[in-house]
Amino acid sequence: MNYVRLLRVATIALTMVTTAVVGPGAAAGHGTSGSWTSLNHRFVTRDGAELRVGDRQFRFAGTNIYWLGLDENVGGVDYPTYFRIRDALDTAKAMGMTVVRSHLLASTGHPKTLLPGKDAGFNDEAFRTIDYAIAYAGRIGVRLILPLTDNWAYYHGGHADFTQPYGLPDSAFYTDPRVIADYQAYASHAMHRVNALTGKRYLDDPTIMAWELGNELEGMTPEWINANAATFAAWAPRQLIAAGRRFDIDPDTLAAADVDIVDVHYYPPTAAKVRADAATVAAAGKVYIAGEYASTAASSALLDPLVADRTVTGMLSWSLFGHHDRSGFVPHDDGFTFHYPGDDERMVAANQAQLAFARALGGSVATEPVGTPLITAIDKRGGLNVLRWRGAAGAGGYRVERSRSAHGPWRPAHSGLLSDNNTPWTDLTAPGDAWYRVVAVNAGRTGPRSEPQDAGATETVLTDPMETFALTDSHAGVEIRPSGAGHAVARPTGPAGSSISWHRTGLRRVRFEAVAAQRPDLAVQVSDDGATWRTVRTRVQRGERVADGTRFTITATVPGVDDVRVVWTGPAAERGRTGVHRATLWAADPAPVTGSPASFALVAPAAGATEVIGPRSFSWAPAAGAGYYTLTVSRRADLGDPVISATGLAATSYSPAQGLDPATTWYWSVRATNAAGRTSAPLGTFTTRALPTAPTTIDDYDQYGTSAALGEAYVRNAGGDVVTPALVASPAGTGQAMRLDVTAGAAAYAGVTRTFAPIDLWGQQGLELTLDRSGTQATVSIQFVANGVYWEHTFAAGTTSGVVRVPFTAFAQPSWAPSGALDLQNVTQLSIYLGGAHAGHLIVDDVRAYPFTADAGSGRPGEEIGIHTGLLSTDCHCNSS
Repeated sequence: MNYVRLLRVATIALTMVTTAVVGPGAAAGHGTSGSWTSLNHRFVTRDGAELRVGDRQFRFAGTNIYWLGLDENVGGVDYPTYFRIRDALDTAKAMGMTVVRSHLLASTGHPKTLLPGKDAGFNDEAFRTIDYAIAYAGRIGVRLILPLTDNWAYYHGGHADFTQPYGLPDSAFYTDPRVIADYQAYASHAMHRVNALTGKRYLDDPTIMAWELGNELEGMTPEWINANAATFAAWAPRQLIAAGRRFDIDPDTLAAADVDIVDVHYYPPTAAKVRADAATVAAAGKVYIAGEYASTAASSALLDPLVADRTVTGMLSWSLFGHHDRSGFVPHDDGFTFHYPGDDERMVAANQAQLAFARALGGSVATEPVGTPLITAIDKRGGLNVLRWRGAAGAGGYRVERSRSAHGPWRPAHSGLLSDNNTPWTDLTAPGDAWYRVVAVNAGRTGPRSEPQDAGATETVLTDPMETFALTDSHAGVEIRPSGAGHAVARPTGPAGSSISWHRTGLRRVRFEAVAAQRPDLAVQVSDDGATWRTVRTRVQRGERVADGTRFTITATVPGVDDVRVVWTGPAAERGRTGVHRATLWAADPAPVTGSPASFALVAPAAGATEVIGPRSFSWAPAAGAGYYTLTVSRRADLGDPVISATGLAATSYSPAQGLDPATTWYWSVRATNAAGRTSAPLGTFTTRALPTAPTTIDDYDQYGTSAALGEAYVRNAGGDVVTPALVASPAGTGQAMRLDVTAGAAAYAGVTRTFAPIDLWGQQGLELTLDRSGTQATVSIQFVANGVYWEHTFAAGTTSGVVRVPFTAFAQPSWAPSGALDLQNVTQLSIYLGGAHAGHLIVDDVRAYPFTADAGSGRPGEEIGIHTGLLSTDCHCNSS
């Protein structure tokens, strides 16, 4: 193909779009102020295989926050709030990360993307969140890597959006001149964009460290790489060009003159593989980064060896999510999502490894919370206050404090610290009129405090921070824009009537927080029917000066109505000078308490049930009027000496962390409590199943007639080295065994997997198998899958042969695998792996689960890893909804 001609075609197509694209609001000066001054004063440059900022090498810990421009985690596909963008970037910064990779500009094919369709024209509304993400990243000194399309057809689009309009296959993205011209036109429109907040063209902003040709592009050709890298480098000569495919190094990127950074992705990563790839990339004179690696694999074993290897420029985990706009964290389940400081012990450990890596590379890890909590709601349940708060970036925990007035004295409303996963949180007392504030804490240091919030004994509270219109009933002539003061602001869009309304049954009072150049030109109106409005008297208080004006608080009493609105009333030409950034609405408790909770019944385990395993959960019917529940489980009918005592439960079920002792009769009850009293369910009883006394065979290899049949059952992992299963005589002297013959290769591991119908191994102590390791120096890993969750144990190289036993307590989840609980009732897969670049063979026989026995730790042949001595009970104070 004549790529010189192709570039001429592209140039013609770009003629109409290479003019700088000015963002909405830029002409009017909205948001372009000193508040958006960037900390990224210098561009990152390349010197051979190294990045530099000035005369210093630049290496980094980073992460992926793919959704900063368009989000799939907001009840559909929509733009993320400015808070969520700010909070996620603040969290990355607090973790010592200095680079974020984001699919901000891989945005095609959906009505909310930059390019909804080939003939639809550009949707510049989509730039608003992109502008903000880039401006805010610069403000806090974080740099960005931005892929320009995606190999995959995710919600934000991918390269198929360029080929499908022509009826072409995906592969035509790399060959068809029309498609390439459209892709370059799209890239030009993005790169030449003038940020409405900073006033800079994207290609003139040092915050954008690199433009990536696309995410995990699988079909790139040398001609396509060279043509596009050269074009983009010519447009943005002070920024870098990155390229890479899904797994392994794309060799064509190493030879491309205008490619600066080679991006490799790992699921899972190993230090050896990362270092080998980095050496290959550096030898070609390019900069190496791991643009994605499974965050679950973050550990000292992975990251510590990379610190001293200067060819490893950057490691970016996948992927970070921050706080939800109302409470807790944004949920996302792709197996590699992480929140900070972490949802469980495994995530906390992985996050700490990322922090240590960031520190070792010179990143500054925050010692205090960065953001400020916000109480978003105080609801009532059974007459008790239920608090929700929006979390603070960098917070390790929170302390809810309570007082009788806004001025204190303030006292903790609970013991210890709460996490983001403890909100909503129920105040188990009934304090009547009360004030609350939430204090962010990190490593023992007290951080920012939320503004105090009061709730009457029969009131609920809703706080709307005006990040979206989701909590409003209607709005007209108003838009939400970011503020340099760190919050969103609703402002009029023009001279026509502008208003925002809210609907809450039984409204009592309202407060609006505004910013204005002078006195705010706002009126508060109420309605009995949502159609006819009347203005009510307000009280206006002047506050402090902030980046975008002076703060004002407007309060009004609105008894007996369900609808309230704020209306801009000043001269049309001046209405844009006043903005509303928060609304707080107090309303009557919709279900006031009139007495103790109603009677209710226990559900599961059923009364008198036998052969109960676990139990995995306890459940009961709801009690009308309950504020919370308390579960008690004991061996005694009087519930004395309980093994489970869990209180503050909002739900009508509870899952204990451990199963109860087997072959035991248990007694349990639940108590419902509200502000007026308490009611207990009738006593329940059940008996747990006894432990098995016989082993369960998983495979003894005697059922296979031929080695070919064995090979069909045990499938080779195609990503590893060559391994061939064969039937041989058992080393135990009777029957058959499986021999695995390994050919050493570049993968440095080899393995086989057998998948089978679910096997119930509940109550067994561990796995037992016969190994003959005389033919190999490799490590040996035994892996099984239970209810979709992977578990693994590895024997070190040189371990002796014989019968080996591994208690299930010695198995751990592989670093690359998603988290989950061990469910031995549903085992469906067995894998055997040999690790290391070793040729040789391993013989395996008689794989079975062995039971608990009195002599489990003595007199047995082979290797005894340890004994699991029993099943544990639990005791907790579980105050979260």
